[in-house]
Amino acid sequence: MIKNLFIAGTRPEIIKISPLVNELNAQVLLTGQHFNKEMLEDFLPLINPSNLSNLELKEFKDFNQSRYLISDLIKSKILELDIENVFVLGDTNTTLVGAIAAKSANKRLFFMESGMRTGDLKQVEEYNRLIVAHLADVNFCNHENNVNNLKKEGIADNKIYLTGSTIFSALNRLNVFELNEDENNYILLTLHRPENVDDEHRLKEIILGLQLLDYKIIFPIHPRTKDRINKINNLDTDHIEIIEPKNYDDFVKLMKSSKLIISDSGGLQEEAMVLRKPLLIPRKHTERPEMLDVFNILTYEISSLLENAKEIIANKSSLQKKVRESNYLYGKDEVIDNYLNLINNKLL
Repeated sequence: MIKNLFIAGTRPEIIKISPLVNELNAQVLLTGQHFNKEMLEDFLPLINPSNLSNLELKEFKDFNQSRYLISDLIKSKILELDIENVFVLGDTNTTLVGAIAAKSANKRLFFMESGMRTGDLKQVEEYNRLIVAHLADVNFCNHENNVNNLKKEGIADNKIYLTGSTIFSALNRLNVFELNEDENNYILLTLHRPENVDDEHRLKEIILGLQLLDYKIIFPIHPRTKDRINKINNLDTDHIEIIEPKNYDDFVKLMKSSKLIISDSGGLQEEAMVLRKPLLIPRKHTERPEMLDVFNILTYEISSLLENAKEIIANKSSLQKKVRESNYLYGKDEVIDNYLNLINNKLL
């Protein structure tokens, strides 16, 4: 029997690999990129792997200095586990070092969620995506746009497959569509990307700007973001209800009950689409442009963020109708069958 290994280091990765891990009875290797143990363990009930290994690598705290060491440590674990195929997903630092480790260990590399592009190489996520796509033996794509991006970059057709996204299946396993959560009068906020939280001026601009909405905001705070906010002197956050990260079930309920979501997360764009919640993205670019003005809006400028949020709060935004009525862009439960047919019948 073919032995498959999924490498993950962040909560979004665990969420999206979970349906396939369970179907393939695959092994999972956690790197420790999200070094807050409680934050990560809240999401582990999503997966039931035959074997789970957690490297808990503290070196991710100083990734730029330690990336080669991290890759070597992952390679050693891959060889110890005696597997044949390695799966990575997305655009994180775990994705990059996991892919390098897999190829260094002479294993077949499968890249889920490949082909997304913003065109902005100042984003670490963008060059992670680029490098891993060209290293991969097989690229699985969520959308036709992703397929076209890879072809334009010269990647061979026999290395590119359109599958769709696993996020619908991940959410469906939680029975979220059976929940009759009442819509509450609050905004759900998440921020974690360096472009927003590593720039003190930008982070202050967002936090203080949201005060002008005069509307309840719930902010499950990422450990990195919390650290950045705590270092800003005299930053007024009284208008925001800052809470600790939630387990996935509770976080999904927060999404489902919100009026709207403001987030710089890529994965949350897909979750908001499935849950049919309007999403405002405080970024200049998105790696999912096919979703723009259908399920979400780019609102990098604070004036745009506030204007669009006020329209949604007042139920006067055209986005709300589109979110409720538009077809999902990345498939539903058939996506898992797409993956399994390819993995079991064509690729192995």
